[in-house]
Amino acid sequence: MEQKNHKLICDNRTLLEITGVEKVESTNENQVVLMINSSPVLITGKRLHVKKLDVQTGIVEIEGTIDGIKYQAEKKSFLKRIFK
Repeated sequence: MEQKNHKLICDNRTLLEITGVEKVESTNENQVVLMINSSPVLITGKRLHVKKLDVQTGIVEIEGTIDGIKYQAEKKSFLKRIFK
């Protein structure tokens, strides 16, 4: 699978702009989970909210206090793990 480019711009840990977002999985005031290149990206912090969501261009802006950004490994199904 070809990886698409994406970019993260964090401004003073209070505004995060991310490009290349395929989908917003979930959001609450302490975390936002996005899908980039079919893999989850976890944004953690306090008083987080999605300020801008443009599904056409894949741009998401998140406001609040950004504490962490974590890329998680792509989850493979049970059958894919067995039949490598």
